[in-house]
Parts: sequence; structure tokens; C-alpha cells
Amino acid sequence: MKRPRRALVLLLAGALAASGAAQERPPTDPSDFINALLGGLLGLGPLSEAELQKGVAEAGGLPFKRDVPIDFISHEKMARYFEELFDDEYPQERARQEERLLRALDLLPEGTDLRALRARLLLENVVGFYDERPGRKKLFAVSADRTLTPTNQLVLAHELRHALQDQYMPLSELLPASLSDFDDRRLALLALLEGDATLVMQRFLLRRLPEGTGAGLESAGFTLPSPEMPGTPAVLRDQLVLPYTVGLEFARALFERGGWRAVQEAFARPPESMEQVLHVEKFFERERPRPVELKYAPPGGSAIAEGVLGELLLRTLLGEGNDAAAAGWGGDAYRAFDVSGKTLVVARSVWDSPGDSREFLDALAARFKASHGEPRMAHGYRVYQRKGSLIAVGEWASGAMLLASDDEALLKAALARY
Repeated sequence: MKRPRRALVLLLAGALAASGAAQERPPTDPSDFINALLGGLLGLGPLSEAELQKGVAEAGGLPFKRDVPIDFISHEKMARYFEELFDDEYPQERARQEERLLRALDLLPEGTDLRALRARLLLENVVGFYDERPGRKKLFAVSADRTLTPTNQLVLAHELRHALQDQYMPLSELLPASLSDFDDRRLALLALLEGDATLVMQRFLLRRLPEGTGAGLESAGFTLPSPEMPGTPAVLRDQLVLPYTVGLEFARALFERGGWRAVQEAFARPPESMEQVLHVEKFFERERPRPVELKYAPPGGSAIAEGVLGELLLRTLLGEGNDAAAAGWGGDAYRAFDVSGKTLVVARSVWDSPGDSREFLDALAARFKASHGEPRMAHGYRVYQRKGSLIAVGEWASGAMLLASDDEALLKAALARY
């Protein structure tokens, strides 16, 4: 789904849940607890819209070219708005294609309605968003108060930064519309955008706090908690939340290197992979992903999805505790095919060294053994099978190969030729 790419995940949800406050209220309503904390205990006072915009410009070292209209909407109105947005930007067919890809890779449980689940997660966690579509260019805060409460100031500071980004470079034109939301290249750009906006939001808050308070919080490594999202498939949680968290660390590293000028220069030459975001030294060295070619196509098949998983989504695939096994990533490519209603995914990856490749393959074998059981060998591949899911893992001269399908005959034919 191309949008809402500018939607702000409810980063205050963790603090709200921990407080035990207002649990009966809709999750996207501002919290009396947070407003009391910021307004009462920390002294965050009222602002006008003009003062808010001025504060965001000063916090981020970049002036607005023009004013940005702000609209407060109810949770119910946002639900209707998102329904129209989904119809426009994430049609059923595209969602179904991505669903088949993720299910074949064992990243999405059987029977999951990807489109419906993504819509629900956004409705439950979004507190503000900037609609960058041509002809819209409008900022929304989901708020029953319809005032610039302390919580709304933070939400709108983040979203105003997105509007500011859009004034200097049209956000809707930065990447091809064909790139999946589960593509490494889109995630890398999203991490830059969200990391920058989150850093501005934090600096906006610190500047607004009483003298001495902000400096203390900053020196203590102040940050905002992320939503828990219990029961959510890891791939959806990571795709939605991690661009904010790892993006913030990336933006901080840029700022520490050269202030806002270094951050702005990154927009002229954005990160080309999540590897560059996760390991910022590789961004500074401009270590580019290596191209990977996929030659096999099943007879009678038509491609329904293709792209790059990248280090971040390979971490997700391997599961928690395996970040190091994905850290030697050099490049990859995947392509999903429809063959008479069945799915086949073909993927290859290259690694920085033979040792990195072996570490990844060992972690991948352990992951699929845990989910599918002991493998059998076929054509040099380890084949893992579970009802409705077959995954084959193999090694080639410079990396790893992976085939996945919901049809045994289709996988068997691919193994014989790939």
C-alpha cells in the first residue's frame, strides 16, 4: 500500500497502557493521562496553529514555504476517510498478491485477510496523518478535543514535518508506485522520512519544556515507547513500527554527524537499502546493494509480485534473536508467480562473505525446522513441508536460494530446473 505512508503510529500507546489509564477510550483518542503529564507536570502550555508551525520549523532547521491546513477529525470520520484511501491506494488485487507472497514465505498465517488486518491496525494505532496525494496536501489529527492539546501538539509536529518534507520534494513521486510496502527500497525511504519526522517531534517537545527539563530528558536518552500490537504477525508489526524506531536512530546519527544540513543532504541522496539505515556507516560509505538476477519462471506462470526483502525483513523472516545472521546481507531479489491459482516464490540472496552466507543458511534452516519439522533432501535442497506450505532452501556459489509454494508438484518442477 503506498499510503497512508505518512500515518503516525501511536508512539505514546506504550506509556498509556503502562499507566493503566483510559483503557475504555478509543485507542486513537488523546489521553487525559498524557495531556496531564505534558501539560501539568512538565508545563507544556497552549499554542496557536501559527506558533506550532513556527516551532516545528525552528526545531527542524527548515522554514515552511507555505502554511499547512490542519483538520481535526473523529475516529469515525477517519475510518471513512481510510476506507476511501484504501480503495484508491491499496485495491483488493494488490493486497491479495502481497498476501500470497507473505503466506508462501511463512510470514502470514493461513486464512489471514491482509487488507482487512492492515486497515484495522492503522485504525487502532494512527493518531495523525498527512495526505500527500496531489490535490489533497492536508494534515489531520484524530482528536475529539479539536484543540491543540499537548498530545495533539506532538502528533501535529510530526505530521507538519512530513508536510514540510513534501514542500521541498514531492513525496508521492519519490518511488515507483509499483514497489510493494514489503520492499526493502520503500522501507529504507520510509525510515528516513519517519526518522526525520520523529526526531523533529522530539526536539520540538524538548524545546517546549521548561528550561533544564528538556536537557535532562535528552541527556537521559529520552524517547517515546512503541505500541505492543499483541497477536499481530511480526511482518506487519515490523513493517509498520520499525521505520519509526530504526529510522529515528538513523536520523540521530545523521544529525550528530552534521546537524540538519546532513539530514537534508540525505533527502537528496536517500538510503538505498535498510542495511544502510541499520548500519549507518554503510550509508556514509555508500555501500550499495548488489544486484541479484532471477532467471527461472515456471511454465504457464505469471509474475504477481517482485522486489527485495533486504536485511530488515530477513530479520523478520528468521525470527527474534537472529539479527546477526541477517547482518552480512549483500543483496537479494524475489519474484512470486501465479500458476493456475497456485503460488510459487523464487528468491536469491548474496552475502558479504562465505561465512555470512553460511550463518544465514544455518539460521534459516533452524527457523523452518521449528515451523515445519525435519527436512528431506531433493536436488541439493532442504525441503520443509507442512500442510499447505512447502519451502526449499539451498546454497549457491555466492549465497542462498529459497523456493516456496503451496503446491508440491509446482515446487518439485522448480527444484529440478532451478
